[in-house]
Amino acid sequence: MAQPALTDTNFSKTVVLILRHDSTGAFGLIVNRFVEDVAPRDVLALFEEEVPFSDQTVAVYIGGPVQPATTLALHSPEFQTDRTDRVGDFMAVSPTVDTLLATAGGTGPRKLRIFFGYSGWAPGQLDQEIDSGSWALIDAAPDLVFADDATGVWAAARGRIRVEL
Repeated sequence: MAQPALTDTNFSKTVVLILRHDSTGAFGLIVNRFVEDVAPRDVLALFEEEVPFSDQTVAVYIGGPVQPATTLALHSPEFQTDRTDRVGDFMAVSPTVDTLLATAGGTGPRKLRIFFGYSGWAPGQLDQEIDSGSWALIDAAPDLVFADDATGVWAAARGRIRVEL
């Protein structure tokens, strides 16, 4: 999570779920930049996919400043496709179209967030930013990642920072 001193407008007061952090860099999604709830068919129209009317909605988020036209579906793990990647005990990532088609058809995941864009760091870059105090590390938790109200996620995350004595 971003520390208060981090004033970059892309990341100020954000909580980033890191999905990959290795020798090639880091990749994550901002989980507290909610945009709006939309009908699955509205997002699917961007992919030229049509689905029948459904009264369901999905939460759309800004995942980060990198490739803002790229989408990704983050969801609860009970939903699986042949292209789903499990990324923890309580979440998985799947292609947006597959997930939204299932959601519109009533067979999608219980919890779902659609992200436009992502957050990325070059090799060693995130480690340097953590060492400089720009970021604090906390454990991922379902109540933060899938919060009903994203406006309180940063404050809730701050309350979970562990201080070494």
